[in-house]
Amino acid sequence: MKHYNEYFISEEYSGKSVKDFLINNLLISHRTLVKLKKNSSILINGEKAYVTRKLKAGDLLEIILQDEESENVIPEAFDLNIIYEDDYMIAINKPPYMPVHPSRGHYTGTLANALAYYYMNMGGNIKIRPINRLDKDTSGVVIFAKNSHIQYLMSKEEVFISKKYIAVVKGMVSQGKGIIDMPIKRENSNSIKRVVNEHGQKAITIYEVLDKNEKSSLLRIDLITGRTHQIRVHMSHIGHPIIGDELYGEISPLIQRQGLHAERISFKHPITHEIIEIYADIPDDIKKLISILGLKYVL
Repeated sequence: MKHYNEYFISEEYSGKSVKDFLINNLLISHRTLVKLKKNSSILINGEKAYVTRKLKAGDLLEIILQDEESENVIPEAFDLNIIYEDDYMIAINKPPYMPVHPSRGHYTGTLANALAYYYMNMGGNIKIRPINRLDKDTSGVVIFAKNSHIQYLMSKEEVFISKKYIAVVKGMVSQGKGIIDMPIKRENSNSIKRVVNEHGQKAITIYEVLDKNEKSSLLRIDLITGRTHQIRVHMSHIGHPIIGDELYGEISPLIQRQGLHAERISFKHPITHEIIEIYADIPDDIKKLISILGLKYVL
């Protein structure tokens, strides 16, 4: 597994210091810069270099990004549906009923455990760094960074990440499109449930009706902010809970979990600057739910 990045220095940075290039061009954080210096992880033309060294056009700068070991994540052999991978990140179509990361009392059976096993087989044992998270019973795209620098870059406001979901909700949503701009907070300190509350964090959900009938509606949802349970809270609050959502609606004989799927994520790649769009196929249980309800989905 690759733990370094290579950069050929252009005339623009000739005469500038390594530190200038790392901070202004690669957007290396102060914490990562300190780590690179401490571990002698900066090479120029194959030789170790200090951050004060002046660069010349044509120099080959190598940054070694060996990550920490993945503490507390036990590798487990599960099939992973990998839908995107490069030297910097990996995306997986998470199945329903699987948590993204271990939690207290539940150290196995998660996406992180499966990814740790995958990394181990690829010759790496690095820290698991999710870029986004999904509820256990929500399926779809989950992205993991392969080092701390990529995780840092993907967290910056300049990297706009578009997250689109498919949701099957109760009742006929009257408006073809809508924006739900309502703050969300935890119901109380002992509850996992969230509620709309004027003292909560800003939360914005945009929806578009793809199909509907008297009993149900199929929506495509654009998540502008990323609060815990945001889509589930907002849809329930406007009177259209997600079908099968036991916490914010009611259980359903038609599906054994909430009918919510993270269908696609798109963003500008922080290193290559390409526009990346990652799509996760809708799972069979949601396809079946859509069909039973007499709704139609067109990609």
